Amino acid sequence: MSNRKFSRVIFNVIATITAVDHQFQGKVENLSMTGMFVNTAERLAEGQAVEIVIALTGSVPEITIGFSGRVSRSIESGLAFTFDKIDLDSYMHLKNIIAYNSEDAEKVMDEIYHSIDTRLTARQ
Repeated sequence: MSNRKFSRVIFNVIATITAVDHQFQGKVENLSMTGMFVNTAERLAEGQAVEIVIALTGSVPEITIGFSGRVSRSIESGLAFTFDKIDLDSYMHLKNIIAYNSEDAEKVMDEIYHSIDTRLTARQ
């Protein structure tokens, strides 16, 4: 049984990852509202803070999505990242990417709304 709260979609694009003094690129394998997996030979320690930028090709002007996050898993084929921070524009682009590439866009929207409701309720 999966503990995931958000749908994950296949999304093939290049991500640029910047750690403290190291920058590299990798191929995004899958993406969700809270994280992603990148195929790369690079290795970072679990918990390592990173900045991630994804450039969406084919748009004029070019659209980039930026995240602050951390390494949540490191395996032979790549690195998994959890997003800690995302600006509003990037969040909106990410939401649209996930919904558009999902087999069930309504389910994705329900997950997002439920998450927002949960966070708002927790703050009260």
